[in-house]
Amino acid sequence: MTGSSGGPRPAPSGGSPLAGAFNFRDLGGLRAGRRHVRPGVLFRSDTLQALTPADVDHLVATLRLELVVDLRIGHEAVAEGRGPLARHPVSYLNAPLRDLPVSDLPAPEQSLHFYREHLASPASPLATVVRVAGALAGRPVLLHCAAGKDRTGLVTALLLRLAGVEDEEIVADYLRSGPNMAAVMERFRTWPRYRDHMATVPPAVYEAQEHTIRGLLDALDREYGGAGGWAALRGITPADVERLRAGLLTDP
Repeated sequence: MTGSSGGPRPAPSGGSPLAGAFNFRDLGGLRAGRRHVRPGVLFRSDTLQALTPADVDHLVATLRLELVVDLRIGHEAVAEGRGPLARHPVSYLNAPLRDLPVSDLPAPEQSLHFYREHLASPASPLATVVRVAGALAGRPVLLHCAAGKDRTGLVTALLLRLAGVEDEEIVADYLRSGPNMAAVMERFRTWPRYRDHMATVPPAVYEAQEHTIRGLLDALDREYGGAGGWAALRGITPADVERLRAGLLTDP
């Protein structure tokens, strides 16, 4: 990525170009057969509430961000806040995916169970997010939740699968969150809401595990006949999916 001066922007936090968001990245370059995801059109991140002025300038002036999709639940988004980006003319959508609940399941199964519950629930806003992402595909859109791993990971994987991105690319992108979790968790220990959540779940829940993302992709195939089958079940049309692909992917 480049800064407003046109030169490379350093990555001050775990590979993220943002000092105030530790799990931010551009999904550009992920392969989809002979095509790939266009750079500069789909981003994912952890919370944006602690962005620095330089971070905001990068998102607004350099990346020309048009829409932020906040996947935090409503009272979480209100209590924690949108951060300084709220003072800029960037559109905002809250599509509340409930956070990972306390569970008796073994730690390696908790995140996967959470993903599958959202896929199965007609009340989940997942389908709304897909429709919005399709409508704006090709324009700069950023998806985020709190840590940028589970709720953001679920939505990102679903969008990429619908766009035809290769499974190994989806898995690799998901695992890129792993090294960033230490910084995210260190920050969360200073923020009461997330500190309290961390105290109720096994530490492994905050890890990006290959089992989880492969389990999600397998569930899409086994239970819905693929991402397209899930989309059809939720009223997302082939035209919606094609619009998403056309906007996200380069030409062959």
